[in-house]
Amino acid sequence: MMKLSYSMIAAATFGVAVLWAHSAAAQVTPSDVRDLVGARAAGGEAELAARGYVNTGVQSSDDRKWTYWWNDRRGVCLSVSTVGGRYDSIVSTPAPDCRRGGGASGGGYRPPEFGYGGAGGDYREHIALVCYGEGQKLTNQYRSGYEWDSDKRRYVPKSGYELTRQDYDTSVTVEIDGGRGRIRPAKSMLPPIHSNSDGGWYEISNLSIDRDMIRGQFKLNGANRPKLTIDRRAGRIVLDGLTKFNGTCDPLDGDRKF
Repeated sequence: MMKLSYSMIAAATFGVAVLWAHSAAAQVTPSDVRDLVGARAAGGEAELAARGYVNTGVQSSDDRKWTYWWNDRRGVCLSVSTVGGRYDSIVSTPAPDCRRGGGASGGGYRPPEFGYGGAGGDYREHIALVCYGEGQKLTNQYRSGYEWDSDKRRYVPKSGYELTRQDYDTSVTVEIDGGRGRIRPAKSMLPPIHSNSDGGWYEISNLSIDRDMIRGQFKLNGANRPKLTIDRRAGRIVLDGLTKFNGTCDPLDGDRKF
């Protein structure tokens, strides 16, 4: 396990505080569904529907299932994680995860800055994906305990921040337009110290697109530059770097497959 220097601790502590503040605002359990955490999925679905939520999609991994629920009146998208037949977590998540975006109430996700809505109805080839899965990231954790002091020949108290890996289940959004692309990782994926983004979006560099594969890279910080690979045949995505992610992609456009 890698240990942090005091200078790294100070910088990382600030980064964690900022990240926590953003994450708390972006991914929380809305008050109207808080009582459903831990409920059986069968009864929870009926309750969500009764409270104005509509199921917009589902994804599964080996040990859990995610369902996405949209409340049109409140403009809220929920990500519901089910483990062992019960709701493990319910958090708010960006509207595109529920196939809503740009104020649309359905019928496709078409951001004008990526080729839709141009003058005269001009159209450019556009791929918009939401990918659900799981991975690992580097994170800062405060630990306290005891360690053996060979000089004093006894255990002594020890505390401090350590850089460790943390597992997560989440989603990423990818948009590609011709020769340019961008990716929006969920805030839960971001390391304690990360580069500035454009509203959560990171530019994909070295973008390569062919009939079967999409490849590229993006920068989270100076040392963390995950490589991106999307298998268009299988609909699978892999992020390989200090931040790792594996998942399955679905198109955000409501009227076509990618």
